[in-house]
Amino acid sequence: MENFLKEPNKDELRQLASRILSESETCIRISYTPDDLIFAFLVLKYGKQNSISFTSNECKIELITNDAGKIIKINNQQFYIGRNAFTSIFPVSTDDVLPILAGITTSMILERRNYTELELDIINNDLVKLGVITEKNLKIPNYKSLPLFFSLMLSFDPYIPEVTGNRENSIKMLKEINISETDRLEDIDEAKLNSLVYKIISNTLKINPRFSRENLITDRAYYLEYDSLELALSLIYFLDLKGSGDLFQFTISPNYAETIIYKFRDELSKGFFIKNVEETNNYYIVETNLKSPLLIQLILLQMNKIKRNKPIIIKLPEGFFTSRTQVLKIKEGLNKVEDLNKGNL
Repeated sequence: MENFLKEPNKDELRQLASRILSESETCIRISYTPDDLIFAFLVLKYGKQNSISFTSNECKIELITNDAGKIIKINNQQFYIGRNAFTSIFPVSTDDVLPILAGITTSMILERRNYTELELDIINNDLVKLGVITEKNLKIPNYKSLPLFFSLMLSFDPYIPEVTGNRENSIKMLKEINISETDRLEDIDEAKLNSLVYKIISNTLKINPRFSRENLITDRAYYLEYDSLELALSLIYFLDLKGSGDLFQFTISPNYAETIIYKFRDELSKGFFIKNVEETNNYYIVETNLKSPLLIQLILLQMNKIKRNKPIIIKLPEGFFTSRTQVLKIKEGLNKVEDLNKGNL
């Protein structure tokens, strides 16, 4: 067994990525998460690997995530990569800016953490050289292009009580501080911006007493017209709804991001609600019209209403549903749960 005894540096991780790409034909075992999937698809795109598994013990390469961080196992050798996204170790190129940004950002969102120092180094140096724009600003989706009310509606991380998913309330919040529903962030002056920040923090403190300005004003990354946060949320949503096909097509052809984001905005523009949350011995049942158990889980974790150790089942008008992000043994996409009492999860 081989381990990095200290936090690995960028050169060590790039050498590790090169070794993975040079491995002879084999499979790679991963978890069913956006970061793992994008990393594996990049390896399929450039390396000699020819299959992906979520369960096989025969794969030469395995991505492991535990409480201590992340490990890549190659032929029984283990390499610690810290808490960095698996995608962050991949060699950067113009063709893969968006997949690498998306992998890093989805990892950050779902693991409830900030960017690591290494990830910020990659974004602020390597990716900036390829056209990425970075800044400190509000952690709401695509404030450069979207009207502020829509950015607030799409704010899953942070979740803003009574505003996220609610068109009327997001417009009402803005009107209370004399911001038009058509205004973008760049259209408002500093006084209105400070009032908006105060409103968001005040609302969010209702569910998360530890929330602060530092959680709202964060490192942001844009590439061309794409916001890494909006892209990450879009990929999470469609992984639940449809499966990994969209992530594969995006990784192979990154301009597919435009289609994913357009569909995400179209579906979420109608708004959504979360009502009752019921805990059973084996899962949570959530009454909602949001078709993403993983995004529901993200919201409820911020509200301190659930723990990670139980899957989410969503109660839609058509019945009960869950996805492979919650229960690995079921097929990809949103699955109907036919009988809750049989424990058929």
